[in-house]
Parts: sequence; C-alpha cells; structure tokens
Amino acid sequence: MFQTLPCLLVLTLGFTTGTAQVLDEFNYSSSTEVRKNWQELKGTLPLAMQKSNDQNVLLLSAPFASNREIPRVGIDRQVKLDLTTPGVFSVDVKPESPDSNHQVSLYFKSGSGWYSVASSAKGNNWQTLHFMKSDFRSEDKPAGWNKIDTIRLVVWRETDTEPNTHFQIRDLKAITNEIVIIVPDPSQQQKDTNTTAAADRIEGFLQTSGINCDRISESELTTASLGKRSVAILPFNPELSAKACSTLNQFMEQGGKVFLNFHIPSALEKNLGIKKGSYFKPATPGGLSSIRLKDPQILGLPAEVKQASWNLVTATPSGHGARVVGQWYDEAGKPTGKPALIVSDRGAYFSHLILGDDPLQKQALLTAIMGHFQPALWDSIAAATIAQAGQVGPFKTFAELRQHIVTTVTPAKSSELAARDLDRTTTTLDQARQLLKENQAFQSIPLARTCREKRVKIYLLTRASPPREARAIWDHSPTGPYPGDWNRTCKELSDAGFNMIIPNMLWGGLAHYPSDVLPRSTTYEKYGDQIEQCLKAARQHGLEVHVWKVNHNLSTAPESFVKKMRDAGRTQVSVTGEPSDWLNPAHPENFQLEVDSMLEVVRKYPVDGIHFDYIRYPNDRHDYSDYSRQKFEADTGIKVQNWPADCYNGTLKNQYRDWRAAQITRLVETVQREARKIRPGIKISAAVFREYPECREWVAQDWPLWAKNGYLDFICPMDYTDNDTQFRIWIEDQQKHLAGTIPIYPGIGALSSRTTLSSDRILGQVDMTRKLNAGGFTVFSLNPQTISDIIPDFKLSAGKVKAVPPHRLKK
Repeated sequence: MFQTLPCLLVLTLGFTTGTAQVLDEFNYSSSTEVRKNWQELKGTLPLAMQKSNDQNVLLLSAPFASNREIPRVGIDRQVKLDLTTPGVFSVDVKPESPDSNHQVSLYFKSGSGWYSVASSAKGNNWQTLHFMKSDFRSEDKPAGWNKIDTIRLVVWRETDTEPNTHFQIRDLKAITNEIVIIVPDPSQQQKDTNTTAAADRIEGFLQTSGINCDRISESELTTASLGKRSVAILPFNPELSAKACSTLNQFMEQGGKVFLNFHIPSALEKNLGIKKGSYFKPATPGGLSSIRLKDPQILGLPAEVKQASWNLVTATPSGHGARVVGQWYDEAGKPTGKPALIVSDRGAYFSHLILGDDPLQKQALLTAIMGHFQPALWDSIAAATIAQAGQVGPFKTFAELRQHIVTTVTPAKSSELAARDLDRTTTTLDQARQLLKENQAFQSIPLARTCREKRVKIYLLTRASPPREARAIWDHSPTGPYPGDWNRTCKELSDAGFNMIIPNMLWGGLAHYPSDVLPRSTTYEKYGDQIEQCLKAARQHGLEVHVWKVNHNLSTAPESFVKKMRDAGRTQVSVTGEPSDWLNPAHPENFQLEVDSMLEVVRKYPVDGIHFDYIRYPNDRHDYSDYSRQKFEADTGIKVQNWPADCYNGTLKNQYRDWRAAQITRLVETVQREARKIRPGIKISAAVFREYPECREWVAQDWPLWAKNGYLDFICPMDYTDNDTQFRIWIEDQQKHLAGTIPIYPGIGALSSRTTLSSDRILGQVDMTRKLNAGGFTVFSLNPQTISDIIPDFKLSAGKVKAVPPHRLKK
C-alpha cells in the first residue's frame, strides 16, 4: 500500500497536477486484516471494516459515553518512511454525528519524538482533512522526516457528556505539489504577522486558479525537501538564513525558479539575475496605486493590477535575461519610475508584498507567472477555470444556479428571461471545454472567464433586497478610503444600500480624535477629528456610526506610551516569560483606561454605538505576569505553588481560565452599563471569535454570557472563510449559543488576511445570512478596492432596496 501514484488532485477550490503517495487506503478485506496493520490506542474499541459507496473503509469506534475517562480514540501503524519531500497530508473522514466538531490529529513518530498537527471534522459528510507540513509541531526530539517509523491518527473527545460515536476513515495520503511556498519558522511568524498573511494571500489566489501549493518552513528547507518541484515562492521572508539561500541557489542552478517578494538577500542576487535597490516610501497616500504590465513572453499577463501599497524595495535587472515587466503608477495614473515586477530566466521579484486588493487581476498576475515558469500548469489552470464557471455565488453547479433563479425570481417573465440568458452562456463554456480537449488549455481560459462573468452578472441582478436588515462594514482605516473626504465614502456606501459603518477610531494606546485619555495620532494631527467628520457625513447619508475600539492592543501606540506601560508593569507576559505589548486586563489602571477611553467617545459624540474588538487575551499563553499571579491569588484566595505551570496546564487551569474570562467580561459589563447611563439607547456590540466554547478557553472571550446578560445589542462574529458550508455551520452554531437573545451580523471576509472573495461569493454569503435569519451581515473591510470592486455590485443587488437594521427597531 505504500506506493507512489501520479494523479490529478482535487484540493480545496481547484485542480493541480501533483504526486500522491498513498500511505493507506484503508481498503482492507476484513476486520482481521486491518488489525494486522493498525493497533488501537488504549480505550479504542476493536477496529472494523465497513462499506461506503461500494468501498471498504475503516470504522473507528469511540466509546466516549461508556468510558468517560478516555480523552481520545486512535490507531497506530509501524512503518519505515521517508516523508522529507511531501508538503501536505490528507485523510478522508466521515463522522457519525451531524453535529460533529471533532479535532482530528495526525502524528508521525521519528526516533524518540513526534511531529503532530490537528484539523477539524465538522458535520457528518465525507470530508478531506488537509495537514500542512509547515503546521506540524515537534514533540520531544524527532529524528527527522526521513526516518518516520509510526503513523498515528487520533480523534479527540468533544465534550464531557458526549455519546458513543463512530468515524469512517479512508485514503491517507502524502502529497507533493509542483509549487512550494517557503514560510518563516513559527517564531519569526509570531514576530511579524505579515509573513503569515502574505503566504496565505498568495496561496489563496493560486488555489482559486487551480494551483495547489505546499509549504515548507525555512528551517526545513533542503534540497531533499524541495525535491523535483519547479517553483519556490517566498511571500515575505525578511530573515532568510545563509543555509536557506545556499539551498535556493542550488535549486535555481538545477532549473528551479524562485519568486521573491519585498526582500532579496544579497546571496541570491547573482543567481536570480536581479539586484536589490533601495527602500522607497511615497510622500503622500496614493503614490503607489496600480501596476501596469507588459511582456509578450508571459502568457495571460494582465495589463493592469490595482494595489494600494505604502512602500517598496526597488531592484534592477542584472543578468539571466532579467527585465522589468511591471511598473508602479500613482492614483492619478502617472508613472512613478519604480519597477513593480522583474522577471528573469531564474525567477522573479515583486517589489512589495502581494496584497489582497483587486483579487481577480491579482489572481491573473500570479497565474501568469506560475504558468510562465511551469507551462504544464496551464492544463490544471484551465480545468479549474472551466469548473469555476459553474460556481457562482453559493451555488456549486450551473444546475443549482439555474434552478434557484427559476424558482425564486419574480415575476415569472423575469425568471424566464434570466434562465434564457443563463442557457446562452453554455455555448461559450462548451467552446472552452473543446479547446482544452484539443490541448489548447491557455486559449480556453478567456472563454471560461467570459462565461463566468456573464453568469455572475445575471446572479447579481436577480438578488433580493429585504427592507429589514443590518448592512454593516468595518473600516480599519480611521480616514475611510478617501482621506479627508468622509462625505464621498458615506455617499457611496449609502447609495449601495449599506446602513452602518464601524470605523476604527481608537486603540489600546492611540486615538484618531482629540482624546484627553489616549495619545493622539498623526492621522488626527494631519486630517483632524475623524469621529466628528465621519459622523457629520454619515448623518447626511443615513448611516449609523458604531465607533470601533481595538481594546488592549498597543501595536499602534507611540513607543513612549508603550515604554511607559511596560515600565509600570501594565503589559502582559507569556507563559514562558516573553513580554507582549498588550495591556493586562486584570490591572486596575488598564481597566480604567479602557473604560474611560470608550466612555469619552460616548460623552463627546452622538454616536449610534460603540464596538469592542480585541476584547480578549492574545491567546491561551497569556497573561502570566507577576501582577496577574498576585491578582488571581487575591481575587480567589488560592495560593499558587508552581507558577505559571499550575495555572497554564496544571491543577488550577480551569480556575485560572475562569478568572481570565471574568476580567474581560467585567470590562464589557462596565462599559455598557455606564455608556447607557450617558446616552440611553446607544447600541453596544463586539467583533468576536467565531467558535465557542473554544474562544473562551483560548482567549477568555465569553460572548454568549455577554448576550445572555444583556450587555450587547448585536454581535459580529468574524466568520471569514471561502467555504460556504463552513460559513453556514459557524452561523448555526452561533445562533444555538445565543438562543435568539440578540441579532447576529456575521462577519464576511471580503478582504481579510486569509480570504479574498469576489463580489458574487460575498453576496452568496449575504444570501446565507438571510436564509438563516441572522438579521444582517458585516463586511470586512472598507478600503479603495472594496469600494471599487464590491460596493457597485451591492448597489445592483443586495442593497438596491434601503433597509433598517433590526436593532434600531428594538425597544
């Protein structure tokens, strides 16, 4: 069963040519045969085989009710494997329970240590779980991926009262994709989250194009781990080691291509044929607004890509056929003279990070570069593009889309016309399919894209627009997309049917208005009072304003303020003693600072609401400062003998986590109580983590309690995903926990760090919030790109009828 099978893999959203090493199909002839190969972990019932879709599959039985002591069930197999090269592992799982939300862990033992990672199995359908090699953690001291001697698969108990249940399992694989993304090690990712976000964006764009990628961490980067791949992408790797550079140089010399972003180590310049230049930051916003591209050698290269960058690192061609392929232009359409993209025979360099704006053209740009470096990818790109022509909005097939329009669009004449126009698009798609069969993959792609564009337009024009609905948008920039012109922003949002804006006006240590509590920002100094300007424009255009505060987080605060907090012992410390620039919620002066800053907004401005964000701890590893120990002991009367171990994962873990949650809840309760005294009728809301009770355990965020106690008027879970099924599951789970106490306005990740959705996909998720009677939605986030690409489509569809938010009608 340990054979290597070349195959066309289907992963997540697209298609790509890769190699699958089948570790075990679990297609054994009998229960006796499977038990010869796999051993049950303690507490796991004897393994059995079962039929599913005419295939033998493993039945893993979990006696969680019969044996309350076992935390997990699982299986082991002894092997001798070299798994140095694969970048991702997958297994198919089918839980028995429709409410399943089980953690599934995959382990590989090597020598005296283990590699491990987990994923979630949700619902009771067959699902393929993917485990990225770069996400695996080491336990003890594994001997290396080339010396794997045991495979372990584990399903964890979900609740203390869980019934006995079963899981079907099949097809455990190790997959090696053609493209690999090199990511910094976890320690570097924690220092700079841009490294992770940059990798996520590139991978997302490529997956949507039909190109799946593996990930390798810098410390695991070797000639063996790269294998026979053709392209290595470095999304943002600011501290690449000499060893990694040596490996990449050897990779290029053997025919591989390296695509770098924002940083070129000097050790790679000669082999890449591109020499690093200097740092550049435009004098004013909009100085880097778009990229114009031209190169007849690169098929599919878009003529222009929009990207609102704020700085770059220049470079110049120096050998190996290197040439400038793209140039930066400012928002007035004038050339800056700065190169955006340089391509050589050995790879390419992009002078900033790949951002999430202009997703369709960004996807086309990356697809063109990958297709240029590895022409064999065009077949999978074309297959994915043709498949995507049938996937519009929330519908997975053309038949589903057509059926929906036929049965829901009124009047009947409009339904008939829309169905007729949809049917006409199939001719174009049939032509694309024929070209792909004739080995003209690249030529088929424009036809498939044209077909999808026409179908999307029909879908948008047939959307409903209910009169009672919250249509909110988070604005991370205090100035809106047009600095100095809130009127323009509010008009465009109002015209598109939005009725709420949630602007980020204050942080843990910064304010974008004349605050007497927090340091005032340079934005305020340059553009004036942003709350006042936003409110004035919003009132004129009928928008509610819910001022958003990023609680506790000092990442934007002046260094002098951060130092003052550190020196006073008011910031957090991790369980291993590393300092963190977050205010400690348990410190009374921090508590008062948070309360005073939010109430200052309520006193000074007639806002419709205030909005909590980062109303939590950073993760479960915080806070373990000396102050928190003292406060915990004083509040509970418990003397901690072994700090911080007893409270982190020892005998006091539950008590300490309850205490952490109480610190956060105390702030929410106090702010809402005092705010309503100052301004009766003000609405209180929060952006929260999507999964409960996990978020209470991890970050001390107990939002169902806040809703139950009446502290919030509505809630905005950050349900960012490109998976519509997952989006629905999250909302249904959130509704279950809230039990109708307050409306839910689920967050849709139009442009988040991990997702970038096209307008039809966003509107498909809007439709899901309507189907589930959530009460509304909240789009993340407002910027020049969402204004230009998404807002016009809302105006045509979901927002064509004005609406009133449910909380406005609440007495």
